[in-house]
Amino acid sequence: MIAILYFLSILLGALGGLMLPTALVALSAGDSELAGSFLLTSGLTGFFSGGVYFALRGHKKELVNAQTFLLCVLAWFGLPLAGAFPFVISGQLNGIDSLFEAASGLTTTGSTMFRSLADVPTAMIFWRAILQWFGGLLTLLSFLLILAPSGIGGLPNQQVGVIERNLGDDAGRLLYVVRQIAAAYSVLTLTLAWLLIIADIPPFDAICLAFSTLSTGGFMPIDGTLAEYDNRLAELIIAMGMIIGSTSVLWHRMAVRGKFPLLREHMESIAMLVLVLSLGLLYSIVLFRLAGSASVLPPSSALRQGFFAAISLISTSGFELRHADVTVLPSLLVICVALVGATPFSTAGGLKLYRIGAMTLQAMSEISRLIHPSSVQGGRIGRSAFTVRLLKAIWSSFLLSMILIAVVAGMVTYDIGHFDGGLVAAISSFSNIGPLYTTGWSQVGAWPAYYDMDLIVKYALIVTMVLGRIEIIVLLGALNLNFWRR
Repeated sequence: MIAILYFLSILLGALGGLMLPTALVALSAGDSELAGSFLLTSGLTGFFSGGVYFALRGHKKELVNAQTFLLCVLAWFGLPLAGAFPFVISGQLNGIDSLFEAASGLTTTGSTMFRSLADVPTAMIFWRAILQWFGGLLTLLSFLLILAPSGIGGLPNQQVGVIERNLGDDAGRLLYVVRQIAAAYSVLTLTLAWLLIIADIPPFDAICLAFSTLSTGGFMPIDGTLAEYDNRLAELIIAMGMIIGSTSVLWHRMAVRGKFPLLREHMESIAMLVLVLSLGLLYSIVLFRLAGSASVLPPSSALRQGFFAAISLISTSGFELRHADVTVLPSLLVICVALVGATPFSTAGGLKLYRIGAMTLQAMSEISRLIHPSSVQGGRIGRSAFTVRLLKAIWSSFLLSMILIAVVAGMVTYDIGHFDGGLVAAISSFSNIGPLYTTGWSQVGAWPAYYDMDLIVKYALIVTMVLGRIEIIVLLGALNLNFWRR
C-alpha cells in the first residue's frame, strides 16, 4: 500500500496545483471570495498530499498488476471527490451534483449539472475546463502505464518504446513516460489555444475550448453551440484538435520521429480517419437533402457541418455546430458509432476501434474456416498477434461493458420513463460523450436533463463514466480477494 499512497499523493498534489491558476482567474474576475476558497482548498490539498509524499519518498515503491489496478481505481474514483469541493464551496451545486460535474470533467464526458452558464462564475467555468484537461492527461497515462502493459481487455501491449511493463522502483522510466506525454500534451494544448486566439476567439474562451478539445471533452465556456462564435477558422482548428485527441499518441510519436513506415502498423488510427471521411460524407449528404435546396444550406456548409458532426461523434467530444446535427442519421447508427469511439492511447472514450477490428477479423476467420475447414488461420492486428488469448480478453471486456450498459440503461429508463433516453444516457456516460444525451433526440417532449434525474441514477452514471475510462476488468482485478490474501 506504500506505493499506492505515494502515487496517489502525487496525483492529488497535481490536482491541488491546478486550483492555483483557477484562483488567479477568480481574482482577475474580481471574485476575491471565490479565489480565497480555491487557495484554501489548494493549500489543504497540497498539505495533505505533500505530507504523504515526503513521508513515503524513501520507501520501496514496487507495484504488481493487482496493485496497479487498485491504484487506478482509487485515483479515478478518488480524484472526483477532491475536484468536487470547489463546486460545493462556490454554492453553485449541491454535493451529488458537484461530484457528478467533477467526475464528468475528469472522465472528459462533458455531461453537466448546470442549467445555464450565464450566472456561473468565470473561475468555475475555467475549473470545469481544466478538470477535463487533467482527465485527458490521466487517461493517456492510465493507458500507457497500467492498462496496456497489463493487456487489459485485449489492449495492444507491444508498442514502440513508450510503454513500460510495470510501475516498479525504477522511477526514472516512469518519470520519462510522464514527462514525454505531459510535455507533448501541454505543448499541443498551448498551440491549440494560441491558434484559436489568432482566429479571433476571446482568450478565455480559447483556453477553455483548447482544454476541452484536446481532451475530447464536451464542456463549453458558453451556453449554446460553437455556431455562437460564427468563426469558420476556429471550427476548423477545433476539428483538427479533436482528430489529434482521438488518434493514438504512439502514432503521433512515430510521425514526429519520421518513422513513417511504422505508421501503417497502427491500423486503428488509419481506420478512424477512413471512418471520419465516410461518416462525414454521409452526414453532409443527409443534411443537404433535409435542407431541400442549396439556397437554404449551400453544399460547402453541408460539408462543413457534416464532417464536424462526424469528427465530434467518433472522437466522443460532443461539440456541435448546430443543435441536433448528429441526430439526422438513424439513431441506431449514431449510438453504435458513439459506443465504438476512436482509438486506444487517445483521450477518446468508447470500446475502441482496435477491439471492433479484432472481433471483425475473428468473424472473417470463422467464415473462412467454414469454407476451408482444413486451412490454417492466423494473422495480426497491427503489431499484435491474432491469438485466442487476445480475443478472449477482448470478448470479456465487450461482454462486461454490455452488461454494465444494460443495467444502467434499465435504471435510467425506470427513472425517466423513456427506454431510448435511458439507453442513450447509459452509452453517453460509458463512452464519455455526455452531450450526446442532450442534443435533441426526442421529438415529442424532451428527456429529463441530468440535473432532474434521481439521486441513485446520478450515482450510477458517475460510476459508469469512471468505468468507461478504467475498464471494468480493472475494478474486478482490484477487488480480487485471493490476491490480497496472498
